Formats: sequence, C-alpha cells, structure tokens
Amino acid sequence: MDIKQLEVFLSVYKHNNFSKAAEELCISQPTVSSQIKSLEDQLGLQLFNRKNKSLGSLTDAGKILYPYSTQILSLVKEAEKSLTQYKEGYKGSLSLVTSDSFCYWILPKILESFHISYPTIEIILHTAFTPKMIDMLYHREVHFAIARSAQKEFIEEDLVSHHIGQDPIVLVASANSRLTNIPSPHLSDLADETFIVYGKESNYWAQIEQKLSSYGFHMKTGMELNDIHATKKMIEINLGISFLPSISVQEEIENGKLQIIPISDDLHLYRHSHLVYHQDTVIAGGIQKFLSFVTEQKPYLI
Repeated sequence: MDIKQLEVFLSVYKHNNFSKAAEELCISQPTVSSQIKSLEDQLGLQLFNRKNKSLGSLTDAGKILYPYSTQILSLVKEAEKSLTQYKEGYKGSLSLVTSDSFCYWILPKILESFHISYPTIEIILHTAFTPKMIDMLYHREVHFAIARSAQKEFIEEDLVSHHIGQDPIVLVASANSRLTNIPSPHLSDLADETFIVYGKESNYWAQIEQKLSSYGFHMKTGMELNDIHATKKMIEINLGISFLPSISVQEEIENGKLQIIPISDDLHLYRHSHLVYHQDTVIAGGIQKFLSFVTEQKPYLI
C-alpha cells in the first residue's frame, strides 16, 4: 500500500461517496475506484460493505486499517511541516522545561535575544525540578530541558547535554540576623542557626548537604519549602537562613531585605546549567535555531 491509496481510502470513508472523494482529492472518479480496488487486492480484504453497488460502512478490516491510516498521514504531514521549517529556518515551535529560578532570573534575557533574531518561532515553556525534566524528555513531552546540577558534566542515558553556564550558591540571612554582625563567620558559627530547606525534591539540597558534610558540618533544619519566593520571605522575617542561588536574591540584597553571609570556609558551591535533549530529537527548524543560538552564542555564562 502507498500514501496515495490511504488518502483515497480516508476520503472515501469521510464522504461515503466516490464522486465527492474525487472532488476533494482533485482526481477522477475512476481513479478513486481504481485506488480502492488496488488497495483491497493488495490486502486481500474488502474494506467497504457494498450494497447494490453503492458504498456502505467499513468492514471489520476497514475498521482496523482506519486508525493506522490516520496516524500514518498525520506523521507524513508532520514530516512535511518539519522539512518546510528546516528549509525556511525561521518558523516553527519548540517546547522547553527548566527550573523556577532559571526561568525567572536567567531565561527571560535569553528568550528576549532569541525572539529578536527569530520572532516567528513559538516557545512553549514549562517549569519543574530536574528529575521531572528528565522524565519529560524521555517521554518526548518537550524538546529541550535546561537542567541544573552540581557538576559541570551532565550524563543521562540517551540524552545529549551542553554546559551553558554556572552561577554561585550563597548563604542568605535576614538583614536583622546576628550573622550580619560577624565579619567573616566560620561554619562553626552556624551551629545554632536554623536552616530553611529549599528544593529538596530536586538534587539541589542534596548538593548543599553533601558539601557541608564534607566539612564535618551538619545543619539544624526547620521548615521545608519548594517555592523559592516563599523561602526568601521566611528568611527575610528571620525565621531561618538558607543557601540559595545568587541569581535569585539580587533584588532583595539591593533593597536591604536580605544579606549574603560570606562564609570564611571556601565552599565552592555552584549550580551548573545544561541544555539537554533526547538523542533521537529531529534537529530542524526552530529546534535547530534554538540549539545553535544557545550553544554557539552562549547568552548565559556566569
């Protein structure tokens, strides 16, 4: 069977009439009849019930073929669309998932620059923690993820990744915290402090715990939050301190609501960002443009 035969089959089913199918497909009625007969002969099955030479409903064989035909033609149209986008290069759409912090403080500038160069490429945006991002890539729910990790390398089976930047993690306290009066506190000065746990559903907080544990320090924790804005608000009213991405607290530092506490122990805490996609992703059209833009121009690199 071929694509044209399936198109004729679906059109005949849609109109329940050879003449109307011929009109829709801009071919002659004898050609429609010939295509249906040829398809039935190839399959060795009758696809339509015929009553007094008029067309009836689908046979059981026709009902089996119908969903496959719609899927095949849908894939053909999708392939044609992708190839057209590839040829034109400036149209299309792509889907992207990233973390709340990256989405709020870094991604807008990247998308603004990308939109100036490619204004007709539509971007569908989602936010999630890294484990969920990876799951979305495996299930082909998105084209790209901008994942955050503790390491410069990001390795997951069947996924391709590009390191696109890094930013520091800092200890943040209320402007009214006693720690602001200690010039350069050691970790030992934090022993009586209550830490607000942020991002435990991701690998973020595990990174903090592992680093501090390597220095022999174990945090006394209080509330656990997965919303970074709520975390900052709790720190602001002095209900605890926490380690947060530096990019997320710049506004509060500038307006004096929060303060970065410069720990004398050099912790070297960074969050690395990676553009990740499935190795089977068809790189064409808007997808290709976005990949090239982010990896070649490196609009984010702290």
